[in-house]
Amino acid sequence: MRNNTSLNNFAPRNYLFDGVLSLIKICVGTRNPSKIRGIEKAFNLFFGEIMINSYDIEGLTPQPLGLVDIKDSAKQRVLRIREKDPFCDYYVGVEAGLIELKGLGYFDVHIAYVLSRDGFESYGFSPAFQVPMKFVDKILSGEFRELEEVVDHFFKTRGIGERGGLISVLSRGILVREELVYYSVATALLPLINKSLYYNE
Repeated sequence: MRNNTSLNNFAPRNYLFDGVLSLIKICVGTRNPSKIRGIEKAFNLFFGEIMINSYDIEGLTPQPLGLVDIKDSAKQRVLRIREKDPFCDYYVGVEAGLIELKGLGYFDVHIAYVLSRDGFESYGFSPAFQVPMKFVDKILSGEFRELEEVVDHFFKTRGIGERGGLISVLSRGILVREELVYYSVATALLPLINKSLYYNE
């Protein structure tokens, strides 16, 4: 039998407190506009209108390499936000990094880590795309600290990581970083809106 239940029935919506509508509070470990828009779009999909608080996070690896480093950096963003604001409904960290696929080269991927106020956690991934090896070499050699710097240098852009990302340049503006962030966060939310399937409560 087909289940016609709306997705909205699986996700907690905004709630009333003393008769006043209270928006779900999302705390994110970034000030990057592309990341914030992608995070907001993903939460809007499942939760409707929300409130976002963004925080600067310092001291992380400029360019994570490998899945472990990327996911750990995403989680570190959340742990540092929680120290600053313990009253968020959801904490979100999104990190982009490079992963090597033997024989194929290096690919850029975004990983999102989401932690709920009641302690449930989940990861999600964006689609990945191949990065030109000439760009990767400049990072591995230490000439540049991160991919954004390489792209800005090569294409004479400024702050491309906050304005569409490398993917926007490669795709002639058809694809943008915001969408990669959106998919990483949206997939991270799937376990959290289906807790009975994923967690032993």
